[in-house]
Amino acid sequence: MNSPWPDDAAALSRLAGAVIDAESLVDEIVHGGAVPEQERRARVWPAIETWLTDGEAFLRQARLSAPHRRPALPVAAPARPLAAARSAYRSH
Repeated sequence: MNSPWPDDAAALSRLAGAVIDAESLVDEIVHGGAVPEQERRARVWPAIETWLTDGEAFLRQARLSAPHRRPALPVAAPARPLAAARSAYRSH
């Protein structure tokens, strides 16, 4: 990982693993698997706990990886007043 925070790699790995585990539970439920509530909670809690522990590292890396917005392009010509635009439209 090319980042000012190379230690975030371990946190991101833990988060990825926790999310994959939670997704497999959701997949089981969606495809008709009856998973008792106590088991669902036990299997989802690690993802929640990992997010609470390592969420800041994820957010930091997400901000670093997000595409940078380009500045707005300057307007080449001044906008016509609304009244002029309306009369131009009506004349056609």
